[in-house]
Amino acid sequence: MEFGFVTDELSADPREAIEMGLEWGVTRFEIRNVAGARFPRISPDTLDDLIVLKDEYSILYTAVSPGFFKCRLDDKDAISYALGEGLDLTFDFMEACEVPLLICFGFEMQPGTDAEAVALLRDLADRADEKRVSIAIENETHCKFNTPERIKELLEAIARPNVGANWDLANLKEGASRGYPHGYELVKPFIFNVHVKDVLPTSDGGWQWCPVGKGVCDWRGQLLALKRDDIVEHVTIENHCGPPEKVGPENLAAIKEYLQEQE
Repeated sequence: MEFGFVTDELSADPREAIEMGLEWGVTRFEIRNVAGARFPRISPDTLDDLIVLKDEYSILYTAVSPGFFKCRLDDKDAISYALGEGLDLTFDFMEACEVPLLICFGFEMQPGTDAEAVALLRDLADRADEKRVSIAIENETHCKFNTPERIKELLEAIARPNVGANWDLANLKEGASRGYPHGYELVKPFIFNVHVKDVLPTSDGGWQWCPVGKGVCDWRGQLLALKRDDIVEHVTIENHCGPPEKVGPENLAAIKEYLQEQE
């Protein structure tokens, strides 16, 4: 199994992020925020720089995460951008850099119905299919795709072969400790991409991000299962905490150690 990083988890400067990853032997990167702005709401020059960096360093961009549909169903401007100008810019970049996967979200829980969300996600999927692009929907506790059961139900309703799950154990938060094995077995047939980070409950009832292996997620079991089931070619690290120069290699080392073990 290979490993990747979300670039802005290392640095807002993509060149610095890529060079940092390369020092650790990582050549796969996901694009999300660049120079403080969410892709693709960045300047044309910055988009061109990302294309140049890919060739200069002989790296792979495994996915782009423009944040589409991380909004309310009544946010017409955000939806229009996601299915219009934003999607056109995203597809152009993906074609130029041979990026196979677009990560999106599944709308805030309220307002609106599941059926409305499914219809819009089908629209996105059909547009993506024309470009031979796959869609991975990320789970978030405040979005409609918030539990393994809901992920499975909604993906079955979308019923598009190019749409799957961006599986994120830590994003389950209160359900994170049960995310593997129970949740994994539910979403396994749909997993297109995996984000790796960890999370801990706080004394005030909230949650805080932490290095892999220091939280409630069973990453040892989950990673070994992904390896056993041959679900994905790589996993992508989201530090979400600490100085990246410290937490990045710590997370990478923890993942590699787990994968060297036996179930």
